[in-house]
Amino acid sequence: MWRAWIVSLALAIGAAAPSPTLSAAMIDRVVRKSVAEGFSGTVLVARGGRVILDRGYGLLHGVRMRRGTRYWISSTGKQFVAASILLLQQQGKLSLDDPIARFFPEAPLDKRAITVRQLLSHTSGIVQGYEGEESSSNAEAVRRILAVPLETPRTHRFLYSNENYQLAAAVVERVSGLTYQRFERKHFFVPLGMNDTGIAGGPAGVAPTREPTPDRLRKPNWGIEGHYSTASDLFRWYQALRGGRVLGKSSLDQLWTAAVPIGEGEAALGWFITTTPRGTRRVWTRGNDDFGPNSLIYPYPDRDLVIVILTHAGQKNDDISWSRALVGDLEAALAL
Repeated sequence: MWRAWIVSLALAIGAAAPSPTLSAAMIDRVVRKSVAEGFSGTVLVARGGRVILDRGYGLLHGVRMRRGTRYWISSTGKQFVAASILLLQQQGKLSLDDPIARFFPEAPLDKRAITVRQLLSHTSGIVQGYEGEESSSNAEAVRRILAVPLETPRTHRFLYSNENYQLAAAVVERVSGLTYQRFERKHFFVPLGMNDTGIAGGPAGVAPTREPTPDRLRKPNWGIEGHYSTASDLFRWYQALRGGRVLGKSSLDQLWTAAVPIGEGEAALGWFITTTPRGTRRVWTRGNDDFGPNSLIYPYPDRDLVIVILTHAGQKNDDISWSRALVGDLEAALAL
């Protein structure tokens, strides 16, 4: 009897064995291994709202990366669009289930019934393209995007497309009467003190990043292209979202509720929901660009832990970007 009790106790203790100690030194060791292999960027890890590590690593164009270095964040900026739409819904100015014909009366017949929700969940059938990015105004972008044929046949499956979010940004502009840049600044970045976050071509005197600005972001622009930020600003943003300082509970639930299956989990609205190899739930967003930037925000809600990685180091190899490779190493080290 006593032996059985001791065995049971030992098993219970083993099952409840604590995760590796979360410390700046331990995280730093993991990151420095990647730095030795070519990574440069800024890494932030926080638990319970407390930042454990926020540090820059390596060099970019001979300049050392710092805690507050700004980076291009590519499609990580899409989740700001989803939050903008949900804020407008919260204000009673639109609904996720509105057809886009409400905002674009000029929409052709095959696209009139597409809903705002389908734009945000990449289920509209609009194919990947760069019509919106290459446009200089809301009106031109809408005209060019709406002229592109839909996926044939339209299946309502997940089909990632930048154009979905360019149209959603155009909805924000038409409903609010503000440019998308000004909407973000007014409702998100200024109130939250996100002084190092914006879009290329924003307030005069703001140099976006140390990385040279690509030609396509130098022209006067509209919409969602060219977001930049810092790791600490993106953590501040996540904390504000989670704390109800950006959206109410109902809106937040919609933002982070699965909308459609994808290959590795599910897509929500501007965010994705998957699990780690150990089965820990992640709710994340990330972005890559062909000139080197890749970024991510990976919260693990059940562990009250967040990882933010920003870099311009490009791909680690043909299969994976540096930010994703490093977050995988950190997940393994932290037993996530």
